[in-house]
Amino acid sequence: MFLFGPAVVLSAFLLFLVQPLAGKHLLPHLGGSAAVWSACLLFFQTALLAGYLYAHALTRWLRPRQQAIAHSTALLACILLPRSAIESGPGASHLIASLARSIGLPYLILSATSPLLMHWYSLTHPNGRPYRLSAWSNAACAAALLSFPFFWEARFGLRQLDQIWFWTFVAEALLLIATAAGLYQANPAIPPRPLISGTPWQDRVRWLAWPALGAGFLMATSTHLCQVVVPAPLLWVLPLLVYLLSFVWVFERDRYSPIPGAAAALGGLLLMTGALLYFDLQAELIVKVILYTTGLFLICVFAHGELARRKPAPARLTSFWSHVAAGSALGSFAAGSLSPMIFKGYFELPLLMAATAALCLWRLRAVSRYARQAAAFTAILAATPALAHVTGYYSGLIASGRNFYGTLRVLDEGRTRKLLHGQVTHGSQFLDAPRDRQPTAYYGPQSGAGLLLSRPGTNRHIGVIGLGTGTLATYGRPGDVMRFYEINPLVIQMARLDFRYLRQSEARIEIVEGDARLRLFQEPPQRFDSLIVDAFSGDSIPMHLLTREAMALYFRHLTPDGTLAIHVSNQFLNLEPAVHALAADSGRVATTIAGKADPASAVLASTWILIPNPLPPTPPPSAARVWTDDWNSLLPALR
Repeated sequence: MFLFGPAVVLSAFLLFLVQPLAGKHLLPHLGGSAAVWSACLLFFQTALLAGYLYAHALTRWLRPRQQAIAHSTALLACILLPRSAIESGPGASHLIASLARSIGLPYLILSATSPLLMHWYSLTHPNGRPYRLSAWSNAACAAALLSFPFFWEARFGLRQLDQIWFWTFVAEALLLIATAAGLYQANPAIPPRPLISGTPWQDRVRWLAWPALGAGFLMATSTHLCQVVVPAPLLWVLPLLVYLLSFVWVFERDRYSPIPGAAAALGGLLLMTGALLYFDLQAELIVKVILYTTGLFLICVFAHGELARRKPAPARLTSFWSHVAAGSALGSFAAGSLSPMIFKGYFELPLLMAATAALCLWRLRAVSRYARQAAAFTAILAATPALAHVTGYYSGLIASGRNFYGTLRVLDEGRTRKLLHGQVTHGSQFLDAPRDRQPTAYYGPQSGAGLLLSRPGTNRHIGVIGLGTGTLATYGRPGDVMRFYEINPLVIQMARLDFRYLRQSEARIEIVEGDARLRLFQEPPQRFDSLIVDAFSGDSIPMHLLTREAMALYFRHLTPDGTLAIHVSNQFLNLEPAVHALAADSGRVATTIAGKADPASAVLASTWILIPNPLPPTPPPSAARVWTDDWNSLLPALR
């Protein structure tokens, strides 16, 4: 155990440290979409399966000494071969291809470490407990995920983290080569075995189905949290953390019991149902996260506990873990790729909750009559509101759609029509004339954007990052040109077809499809009189639009007397200090304008920050650490 334990722990730590690190590299290239992490999870689960299959094939086809030589060669190749940088490009397929080119081979080799070393340990220590190494591995994964937002991301920039990860990987490779050398020297006598063993098909189905349930819940919960709040590593790692801790809980000791496990899973479903129906837009961030992650943990303990009860003898260990990885990849694919093709709305989480409630009820079929009645009542309480969430999706529905950037709905609610991204309102319009020409939502006359665009002036050139319903076009005057940048083609379609702001505007409207920052970088200076940053993913502006490099790009496109306006309304994050620090860093003064809600005019409370382009005589001091492309952390911004 002297080398096996440290090698497994360090390998797992590196494996799960690179996941949020790679995702953070990708976000600026893909518009900050919640689907970035879903596609990343799908890649990681698939690469994990490839690593487990590699370990399984190695142990079945080669003798121990040949295994040691082959794996050492693969480790040296990972160190010596050049690494490709993560590249920008549209859609999930490009994202997965970019990850494969940049971290694919090291990730595959690290993925193989846990099952491979468990097998080697069972060969060299016949009376040992190799499955404990799995618990240690998952504990190390959890430590990596927990430390990323609170230590690594908060202290180091991306370039530093890349270097730290690479040289730690070199140390891990040397440790694994030393472990392989020990196996080579021990040379335990065991003949090669066929790749496919005689495992009953019922066991194979269970080895696939239970991890698929856990991975599906992980994917659905992560996507839901990112859509409701903000797609950021902090909200990626917490669901993945509790998912891994459930493996630790059930594999470190034989402590799982089916009846308490199913009952606890029903309790977890109740927590998630309450969060889904009552707390998504009202509760504080910490309450929401606790409810979802606690529910996810209890459900994953149920799924992985049932899996652990069926773990085989060490001779079939690599086959078992290959099936587990395949089931996890299957669950991730179903929730992350198949569901968006089937459902227009975001139904994965409520449908999984209803199905799991029925599964728990079936698992409790052998308990006493009164216990069954209590379980049935609890299952109904968990499943019915979750299904009601699906049916409520269609209430007042005018149009809906779903793509890589999320789920969009157009709803008629009384006298107004609204555009919702997930559950967050991204604009509204009165249905009756002449009020359909009034600016609503976050763009009322007393909002920061309303005050800026109501200033006197003619023949203005106005840039807007983020289209929404096109409400800001209301402020357009004859001779004005309003240039909207919008990454989501579905938003453009709905703004044109289902709302009237764009076609009623007196200004000439231009729409540029694509990520605004990338488009602005490619364009010559636009000389905007006003540039309004109003791009939201979920309930927050994507972080790559709030960095030093982004601010320099904005000011390059403003006239000398122009003004930058940034919309920072958010119930979970306080972005004002970060934006004020960015303004001070550029030598400019920022002013916060808080707009009050006016229900009669369908105006919502809003917070805008205006930053004039002209430099003041005395530049303001900057106390806070400034967000850059290389370093940014949400921890200081949490409310």
